[in-house]
Amino acid sequence: MAENIEELLGTTITEYTPNAIKFSGLSLETLQQILQEGYTTPTASFNATPTVSSFIEFGQKCQKIGATATFDGIAFTDKQTPNLVVDAITVIGVKDLDFAGEFVQFVRGCDEIEVNSQKLYAWWD
Repeated sequence: MAENIEELLGTTITEYTPNAIKFSGLSLETLQQILQEGYTTPTASFNATPTVSSFIEFGQKCQKIGATATFDGIAFTDKQTPNLVVDAITVIGVKDLDFAGEFVQFVRGCDEIEVNSQKLYAWWD
């Protein structure tokens, strides 16, 4: 079991983000563990992003079709205030164009979107 959020994320606070931890490529399993350990809440969100629980549900949908979702975002080290949020999602391994349509619907309101044969990506500012 991880000792703290830095261990779970595999990264630490840097000068670029002096009060926060910017993470990328977080697996669905790690996001679920972070929720279970209390570093975020199911309803946590950032600006217009879906909630953490919505990202988890969509990640599980991806797994069911053989695709892999990873997540980027920001966390703070204070466990007293659960506050990890996701601000980007990348999905690779999608073979069905209908699922690409589901992705576009899921990420509506994002600031940047990329849909191609290699990956699906959305980011919120």
